[in-house]
Amino acid sequence: MTKTQKGAPVTGKRSSNHDATDAIATQLKHYYKSVEQEPIPDQLLDLLEKLDQAERAGKSNGTN
Repeated sequence: MTKTQKGAPVTGKRSSNHDATDAIATQLKHYYKSVEQEPIPDQLLDLLEKLDQAERAGKSNGTN
């Protein structure tokens, strides 16, 4: 029986794929944690503040 036949046993491949997936997941988790710790750029904070001000101004004008 070959690997392409229905019901053929898969030996070793599933385990190595699972190990590779776990390794990638672990590395991604570490990367995202490091990104979370980075400070927010001042330009982005300024933009968010402007958006908040515009939203507050819109609400006070009764447009929302």
